[in-house]
Amino acid sequence: MIKGIIFDFDGTLANTLPVIFACYDYSTEKVLGKKADRAPFIETFGLPLKICLTKVFGEETGSRICDEYRAYQELHHDELIQSFPKVKETLEQLQQMQIPMAVVTSKTTATCLRGARCLGIDNYFVTVIGSDIVKHPKPDAEPTRMALERLGMRPEETLCVGDAPFDIMSGKAAGCLTAAVKYTQVDAERFKSPATPDYWLTDLEDLILLVGEGTRRYQHY
Repeated sequence: MIKGIIFDFDGTLANTLPVIFACYDYSTEKVLGKKADRAPFIETFGLPLKICLTKVFGEETGSRICDEYRAYQELHHDELIQSFPKVKETLEQLQQMQIPMAVVTSKTTATCLRGARCLGIDNYFVTVIGSDIVKHPKPDAEPTRMALERLGMRPEETLCVGDAPFDIMSGKAAGCLTAAVKYTQVDAERFKSPATPDYWLTDLEDLILLVGEGTRRYQHY
């Protein structure tokens, strides 16, 4: 039985692709003189920003792009971030069902809270765990375990929900149940072991059925 939920933020609760791509295009053009191919960057989604960029561009260039990215994001974040359908309504229903909720993200805690406030969903969460307050971010289990501790939940009764393999890997490493969302542009081929989710969600509202009717019943949908 699911008694608590830990959410990823980008691509799960918030459509941040407009923010991400605008920042990426601007920062790569500023540093490289032209917009860089997005595909290698997309492959790193789910990791902290600086790690993503240094994986693609190397330490020195990636760090410069990261600085430009964050400067542009600071100015344009609030106008570009978008919600997904039914997110706020689903969180409201889960809260009424007395399901404690947390966010574990590869963003910084402050940036995630800023986005949550923009979307009017910041008050639904017991805690937000960003990559800046852990030594080992996703896909490591550390941030998920920290969220479990703050929620006061056992892993076997907690569901981790995300859109990237690193979300699933972190949840599984902590011993939680896991679910991947389908409404983001997801490549199912990336969700192979050890990133295979226990459940797929067509939209976030599916959580109401999963929590309300139990995991065994949900597997038939």
